Amino acid sequence: MARVVVVGGGFAGLSAAARLAKLHHDVTLLDAADRLGGGLHGIEIDGARWPLHPELVTLPGVFRDLFRKSGRPMDRTLGLEPAPGRRHVFADGEVLDLPMGRRADQHDAVTAAFGQDDWSTWVDGQDQVWEVLRRHSLDVVLTGPDAFDRDARRVLRPRRPVGKLAARDLADARLAKVILDPIRLDGLDRRSTPGFLAVSHYVERTFGRWRFEGGWPGLAAALEQRLVERKVTVETGQHVHRVVLDGPDGGVTAVETADGRWPADVVVWCNRTVPDGLDAPRDMPVVPASRTFLELAEDPPELAVETLVHANPPIRVHSSGDRRWTLAHRSGENVLVALARFGLDLRELVVVRHDLKPIDLVPLGHEGWTWTGWSSMFDRPGVGPARGVYHAGSHAHPGPRLEQIGMATAAVAAHIGAAPR
Repeated sequence: MARVVVVGGGFAGLSAAARLAKLHHDVTLLDAADRLGGGLHGIEIDGARWPLHPELVTLPGVFRDLFRKSGRPMDRTLGLEPAPGRRHVFADGEVLDLPMGRRADQHDAVTAAFGQDDWSTWVDGQDQVWEVLRRHSLDVVLTGPDAFDRDARRVLRPRRPVGKLAARDLADARLAKVILDPIRLDGLDRRSTPGFLAVSHYVERTFGRWRFEGGWPGLAAALEQRLVERKVTVETGQHVHRVVLDGPDGGVTAVETADGRWPADVVVWCNRTVPDGLDAPRDMPVVPASRTFLELAEDPPELAVETLVHANPPIRVHSSGDRRWTLAHRSGENVLVALARFGLDLRELVVVRHDLKPIDLVPLGHEGWTWTGWSSMFDRPGVGPARGVYHAGSHAHPGPRLEQIGMATAAVAAHIGAAPR
């Protein structure tokens, strides 16, 4: 039985702690906040809650596996239901409601909107990319560049940026925007971000999109209860400022807080900050998009649960229920004026409005890292774990999406393995 200290109480920390406790390790979770869940709770302003991101996931098997391998199956703990697709609104007035989960449904939707379907064939071609990424860097802990042999690199075409992929593979500029505008909204550069990241469209089409009963706070509550069931020691209000690496061969022996040392044979770092004792990544963190939080007098019919408006720059609008909407955008223009130009005029419906700039959002969580070519992948925290220190979370490989984090904690738990009995 190893003494495992998990630092951070967001989704990464909750899922890592639950998995490792089920593997019979002695697990302690330390979190600086006064409640667990981190970004799963969104943001609360004047007693009202808004999510920072659409509270939707793909790869439902990741979450079912998490619950199954930490206790009772998910269907006995937390509801998970299919979610609607994504609406795309273009400058020419065309609207594409793109469903998820079935190729035939996407084919019909694209054909109805554009008269022909160049999209489905392109998505089909991403299947091998997904298999390579999954086998070599998602289902297992990524060790470094050696994880990808010549055949894998031939499939990934890692030096091709996503901007070139979209321009060459999709003649319809609107379909190219379906690929490029989410990249831009996420704060990434199409010229240096590898094209294989577009595999997300294959994943969504194949596995669908899903939402939890109670949203992401419902997921947080279910995992917090799972820690109770697994007898994980949870200490909130504990800011870890140092990882102590003074064991044999420089291995981890403890973490330090203001209250003293917590002994550890293994540390799983799930916090966005980098403490003393660990090397900081060389890449730049993503600057988050601005957010506008709205409460409307009524939900307008022209908005789906998630709508991507292909303005310049693009705007994402998503609902949290109760007539509350979150707008993510990167323009200095009044975002409601920009939406009105696309036929989405919400100005007369606004009851409450809050605007947060990137500087306001940085303390709320990590949005991942920028790319300077595909080799940036190997500079991420979580790649090539050493000295008993692992990373998982939005700051780590493979990325900040919930399903990516879930795959990372599964890989970490498998790499650590079960305690001898």
